[in-house]
Amino acid sequence: MQNLIKIANYLYDYLKKNGISFNSFGYPVVPEYMLLNEYPDDVITFYNRHYSSCEKSKTVICSYTNDKNIYTRLSSLDHDIEIYKEYMGICGFDLSPRITWDINLQRFNILLSQMANIYLGLHGIRFFPNFRTGTWNTINSLSAYPLHCTFSIGALGCSHGYVELNKSFLKEKLTYTLPSKVFIYGKLRPEYEEILNEMDIIYRVYPDFQRKSRSGKKVA
Repeated sequence: MQNLIKIANYLYDYLKKNGISFNSFGYPVVPEYMLLNEYPDDVITFYNRHYSSCEKSKTVICSYTNDKNIYTRLSSLDHDIEIYKEYMGICGFDLSPRITWDINLQRFNILLSQMANIYLGLHGIRFFPNFRTGTWNTINSLSAYPLHCTFSIGALGCSHGYVELNKSFLKEKLTYTLPSKVFIYGKLRPEYEEILNEMDIIYRVYPDFQRKSRSGKKVA
């Protein structure tokens, strides 16, 4: 944790020195020019990127993986910049803000993820905002982004528990952000699909790497 705080302090200072402001909720305001809006051909994790057969310029790297892997990438931001530049961009970092955790830890993980995204953005890496939040008290973290963005949603692990709560969260967040469209990495539950359709949200689903591998389909 101490190392993460050190990274967060460094990122905060760097963003401030480079003209990034923080809103009244304490989250960094994301410049619109950093954001991606067009759907990629493929979405794949950093660790499985070599298995994609799509062109790198049309492939987005996501961090829908366990926190340990994300910690490694956050500790290697400068090292990874040239790798990210080969690709269309990234999905926003996805450090867990689990709703059962202390609210301050939830906010810290969201803030750290957002600052890391903008740090890469300042180095020419474009990204899709991550739609993930923690409890109701963290939904205001989405105020960091302009309205009508294209958001990425990681659906891994969303098939077990909290379905009714997540349905409420999804409706609230869609109303809060008014996205132009979204895309889902993983399996989209029918309950969530129904909400997207009811709210007339344009969306696309990208099967996760493990699901594509198990099905025997070409990874692309």
